[in-house]
Amino acid sequence: MVKFSIVFPLGEYIRLGKLSEYTNHLQINLHTPACLLYTRYGNVPFLPPDIYEEIEQLPEFSFASMGYVVERKFVLMKFGKGLAEFAGLRKRGVVLFQSDPTHLATVAAVGKSSIPVWTTGGRLQLSVKEYSMCSKIASPTAFQAPTDNETFLLDVNPTMKRVKNSVIRTSGYLKELVSEYTSNEELAKKSLLVSIAGGYNLQLRLQSVAETDFSLCSGVVIDGLLQDLPVSSVEAKEHTNENKSLKEFLTVTLPQVFAHIPPHLPRFITQIWQPLDIALAARSGCDIFDGSLPYRLSRSGIGWIYKDWDETNALNVISDIKFIEFPLKESHKLHEKEQYLPIQMGCSCFTCLHHSRIYISHLHITQEMLAPMLLMIHNSHQCYRFFSDLRRSITVNKVDLFVTHASNWYFPPNLLTIDKTNEFKSTVNTDHDDV
Repeated sequence: MVKFSIVFPLGEYIRLGKLSEYTNHLQINLHTPACLLYTRYGNVPFLPPDIYEEIEQLPEFSFASMGYVVERKFVLMKFGKGLAEFAGLRKRGVVLFQSDPTHLATVAAVGKSSIPVWTTGGRLQLSVKEYSMCSKIASPTAFQAPTDNETFLLDVNPTMKRVKNSVIRTSGYLKELVSEYTSNEELAKKSLLVSIAGGYNLQLRLQSVAETDFSLCSGVVIDGLLQDLPVSSVEAKEHTNENKSLKEFLTVTLPQVFAHIPPHLPRFITQIWQPLDIALAARSGCDIFDGSLPYRLSRSGIGWIYKDWDETNALNVISDIKFIEFPLKESHKLHEKEQYLPIQMGCSCFTCLHHSRIYISHLHITQEMLAPMLLMIHNSHQCYRFFSDLRRSITVNKVDLFVTHASNWYFPPNLLTIDKTNEFKSTVNTDHDDV
């Protein structure tokens, strides 16, 4: 069972913490606020284990989605050693979530008594018993209780009735799951993370909290926040309006929700990945994020240029470029010295120490597999540095200054809808991944 301890509380909501688990005769820890090691199709995207294990400050807990488990439940059952061993995650703890934040549903399809899980083959409807069985087969360190999290898929502003139904369904799922959880000795050894539904509405979030039994759980998950990335100018405009609601939710609603949740429970949040949104959520009391940002950037050919936070600089305004988009535009016009610069000067990651911008641009033009690999190494390195600075800002009681620092980076959603890796799999080319 995972254990969470508050190491350093700051004010009413902000805190430094530590998530720990004793597994395979090893103690694994995650100092919070932090992100999980994001996995997709059972592995860190684009990177084999011997490569990603060399990345500095790599999280010791990983993110996995139920969709991957459902498609391989019979294989995992026969394997019998759980998802961590099957996927080669070694000593890492696995936190199993219902949905993959980078592969959201295209239509809202929630049944009254079934749980929608989206896989590479499309939508699968699971009963609570089937959901419990898949969680048991995966043998994760912790798993999310099912929730109706599809409140922002068809409309930017869903109706009140739709959001109310999400609270009712989530509460119903939990009651059924608790029955399965307590009656199964093997499943009861795994940590349960309860889901808090209600969209952006404070009263409905509080209603969801009031209807939740926290006695058996080891953490909470805030889910069902964002619509998938916009792809048109009209949707981009709507996304701007929706983003204002998100900022209000992160700064006003979240603290009030957390005030009614037992403080000893770790607070997970999914689908929050913009640097400023992460900083705002952490300031409001969130502990653990899904860690999908490096993958989102690398998939779209973006290299993050992150400048260390300077606690002595009150302005924290950065005028230099914030990211580089690959392949480089008009690279033939670049000065020779510019061509052979790394993605970021002074960066100690493998990519920046050994490869230049022009080489990475060439890899993207020729669609080489190495292109997203090098970006994933670099972006992961920057992401974990970002969280390290976030924790340091709490230690020195300068979180507001760090929020200003984080506001320097905003990755346009329209850029991140572009998949430059041809990695995305759908029913067009395969029904299931190779096992």
